[in-house]
Amino acid sequence: MRQRSAPRGPGRFGAAHLRRAGRPRLVVPARHRRRRALLGRRLLFGPAGQDRAGQRRAGRQRQARHPVRRDLDRRSQGGLKVKKRKILLIGLGAVVLAGAATYATAPLYWGRYFRALTVNPLEPPIDWYKPVAVVKGAPAAPLPQTTPEAAGIDPAALEAAAEYAGARKSDALIVVKDGAIVYERYWNGVGPTTVMKAHSFTKTMTGMLVGAAIADGKIKSVDQPAADFITEWKNDERSKITIRDLLQMSSGLEPPDYSYAPWSSTIRTFLSPDLAKDNLALKAVHPPGTVFGHHNPDPVALSVIVERATGETFADYMSEKLFQPLGMHDGSLWLAKEGGLSHGDCCMISQVQDWMRIGIMLANGGSFEGKYVLSADYVAAMSAPGKANPGYGFQIWRGRPFVKNRIYSPERPDKASVSAEPIAAEDAIFLDGWGKRRLWIVPSQKLVVLRDGVDLDDWDDTKIPNLILRGLAAPAAPQPEKAP
Repeated sequence: MRQRSAPRGPGRFGAAHLRRAGRPRLVVPARHRRRRALLGRRLLFGPAGQDRAGQRRAGRQRQARHPVRRDLDRRSQGGLKVKKRKILLIGLGAVVLAGAATYATAPLYWGRYFRALTVNPLEPPIDWYKPVAVVKGAPAAPLPQTTPEAAGIDPAALEAAAEYAGARKSDALIVVKDGAIVYERYWNGVGPTTVMKAHSFTKTMTGMLVGAAIADGKIKSVDQPAADFITEWKNDERSKITIRDLLQMSSGLEPPDYSYAPWSSTIRTFLSPDLAKDNLALKAVHPPGTVFGHHNPDPVALSVIVERATGETFADYMSEKLFQPLGMHDGSLWLAKEGGLSHGDCCMISQVQDWMRIGIMLANGGSFEGKYVLSADYVAAMSAPGKANPGYGFQIWRGRPFVKNRIYSPERPDKASVSAEPIAAEDAIFLDGWGKRRLWIVPSQKLVVLRDGVDLDDWDDTKIPNLILRGLAAPAAPQPEKAP
């Protein structure tokens, strides 16, 4: 019998790889090949009654099952992935190059920003604050010490205050009565000579330097227009802002946007090497003296005024008017850049125990060891209620009127310091720094209490001073408030 010849096609010429291994070759009769040529492959292999769209789908499915087609699909998909990867790498490279170019335009700003992301941006280490200006001190003899009994304070009250502080991430608790240290307790390796980050305690130092400049005749009064020194404000609504408005945190300048993005006003006005320029460029959005906001640009503007009024650097003037007369050790102020403006809003570094000297001076109405560092009138004005917020004076907080949730800005009512009850002394004032750092001062009792530590939610803002005040032999006498 004559054998049928092998069909013509790829398999005949060695393309056996197109067939699956072990599967016999399909022999297509000649009549079928002719019919396929006449009717088309779709009609020949399409099921009976299948429309053309269904035939096309069936054909694609058969092709997809073919081993060669599957191999080609895998290769094409792999090539597509490689292509996408190349596009991604090119895009990433462009971003890196753009970032490098941006960094090169302001290396100090971006260096601060990116380093802050590697630590706690709200509580960076001390060496993050660079560069700095040294505030020269003139260390005096240590403050005298006495016993709780001699000071008329119940020792159990002091221990209760220390127990509360120690259970809430505190580093230091120091109590001074009548100019002498009555009690001190330290945690976490901190001691009396350890340097602390003062954060917004710095604002109060700035407010006191304004008083020193007034006493020196460099500033006429707190009601002098700020634009007399900040000429950038002379020709717009900001010309109405007075030094008093800045001291009472009611300048009306636009508030921060509370974003940590590098282009936000919050970050720009804080990290900028051009600190004065970026803060003084803020627009007025409220009439001066009408809206309170505990915002950094107001004390920054005050530090500009102090420098322009006195002709001295902020650090040198602080050394001359506060650090040396009070017998403090050397401290430092964060500089916007080498030779630039010192931050008057934040971040002064000084020894823990030195803050008691500040508190003693304020408790004594401006005098320290018999000598006036600030005028009594100015200290009284500092402690008086502000117009926009009666709970705030000149860069210092007041214990009255009592509010359970003491907010810092109307834009962020959720951010508040909570107190269960008022401070048990009508004349209490206090410095407030980030992380629940507090320096409470009760002039009527010549009492000063410092708490240093870090932030936490479980905190009653009046617990510590009230424990100590209630441990005094005599109740704190109420003092009449003076008009702002």
